[in-house]
Amino acid sequence: MSALSNESSSHKVCAEVTLPLVNKLTRGAWQRLMPSRSDFNRRKSGVKVLIVDDDHMSCRCLEQCIDWGAIGCTQVLCAYNGAEALKHMEKERPEIVISDVKMPVMDGKELCRQLYEKYPDVNLFFVSAYGDFETAQMAIRYHVKGYVLKPLDADALRTLQEMIYEAAVRQENTSFFHKICGDEYRDVLKCALEEKDREMVENFFERVERLLGESGREDVSLWQHLIMPLIDYRNVCLKMDYSVLFEAERRMQADIMACPAEERAGWLRRQYMEVMQKERSDNSLVVWEMQKEIQKNFSSPDLDIGMLGQQFGMSSVYLGRLFLEQTGRKVTDYIQEKRLRFACDELQHSIRPVKEIAQLAGYRDAGYFNKVFRRSMGMTPGEYREKYWRKEGEDPTDLYAH
Repeated sequence: MSALSNESSSHKVCAEVTLPLVNKLTRGAWQRLMPSRSDFNRRKSGVKVLIVDDDHMSCRCLEQCIDWGAIGCTQVLCAYNGAEALKHMEKERPEIVISDVKMPVMDGKELCRQLYEKYPDVNLFFVSAYGDFETAQMAIRYHVKGYVLKPLDADALRTLQEMIYEAAVRQENTSFFHKICGDEYRDVLKCALEEKDREMVENFFERVERLLGESGREDVSLWQHLIMPLIDYRNVCLKMDYSVLFEAERRMQADIMACPAEERAGWLRRQYMEVMQKERSDNSLVVWEMQKEIQKNFSSPDLDIGMLGQQFGMSSVYLGRLFLEQTGRKVTDYIQEKRLRFACDELQHSIRPVKEIAQLAGYRDAGYFNKVFRRSMGMTPGEYREKYWRKEGEDPTDLYAH
């Protein structure tokens, strides 16, 4: 439903102009790219969006018909002309702007020009009933990211949401890259090494690989900043001599740059794992593998200590005792926590029926799920959804502790 694909006579002229539009995703590609809602929830900040349209109903339609939380957008603002939009830009600094073209006071074309000059990193999308050649040329000149024609039917909204999602991913990738190069993750990674948190390291480097795969962005400084937590750890925890540390850093930088670009994140992940492996007992490794298996399969109703025993080729009694010694918790309690955390997230962010959420969380019987949920959370699933439905700033996984 972009201006390029519209076949009406009034818009045919736009078909000859190639706007820098984001390619539409197939449904399968959309699902593969889409991070989980809980992944977005764990981030301290998300992408802000500004909708600019003199038609209040159009603003309301966009505000309510797009699942902003699912595509990583945490705040949606509205303005009713370009001048008002610029005030929002100065105060709120949204990363994505969706604007009409024809508006009073200041139209979308002038807003586009000023955004390009004052806020060149902003992702601008046009939503307009007009697809004239002049506007298309201007969109190219000022690097407009997308152009969707009104009226906004279901297909147009889906296309717009997909384009906004890709822009949000790019924005998140840029932010992630700058945070790494600003050493914001240095202490986090060092603590992960100290606590032998293999899952955190796995997740972090999976995101680094997504960053490189989706943006193609790479810089020598990126690897230098990711090597430093290893050096810090060896300095503070292993008490290595400074001359040895200096040589280790130099050698690691040379080794990682000698790897093919697509293998560098994996190579560095293995360095982290090897450091933790040297400090981890065999028993701890078994427990870590159990935790990883539970995280992967908690949605299976058959998952229990007996199933884990069969999978690891060990006595279920021995595994249960080992897990309790290493974590201070029973396996059954750990499985239940994972299931309830998932259920809380779904209740807060999806419109799935409670019965379906129960099944996805690993409960065959919705009645039993309701009983377990109420005993653990102090309220029914329905009451929880009513109380915490998309409550801004609240992470449902934090509420589990209550």
